[in-house]
Amino acid sequence: MLTLLTASISDMTDTATQVIYARVPAAFKQEADAYAEVRGATLTRAVVELLQKGLAATEEESTVAELRARVNQLSAEKETLEARLVTAEAELGAVRSLAQRIRRPIGKCPACDSSISGYDLLGSGQCEKCQTDLSHLILPSPGAKSPLNQRELLILVGALGAVLGIAYLASK
Repeated sequence: MLTLLTASISDMTDTATQVIYARVPAAFKQEADAYAEVRGATLTRAVVELLQKGLAATEEESTVAELRARVNQLSAEKETLEARLVTAEAELGAVRSLAQRIRRPIGKCPACDSSISGYDLLGSGQCEKCQTDLSHLILPSPGAKSPLNQRELLILVGALGAVLGIAYLASK
């Protein structure tokens, strides 16, 4: 059964009021009465408050939808950034490995017999102590004995290859 609910809508700053006549289900009327009773307000005041809250909620629906869309967008961006972080950490690990390898001695300078590192051979291209050119050691003449530790050289070249491979893949 529907009952007639009369409410006076007023803006607290405006003394002019309007009357709304509405037929509502009995359950709604009971809930409105209970709402008013809990707050110690009149039924009219309770209905006005509920209408104001309902209208405000309706206005905020688009804001809530926009916030949810923004949360979804930020979540997707976060996942992308996390994937990029994993890639960057792998790249950093390869670079650290190369940095450790490049400092290790890989042989002796043919001119001054001092130790040469991977950096001396591949980076500067000369002996740090006597500035002798070392580029000819990378590809020695056939049959010539190389002053380089071939195992260390191969590990260094492998680390360099890993860094270059990761850099290439990251550029794609």
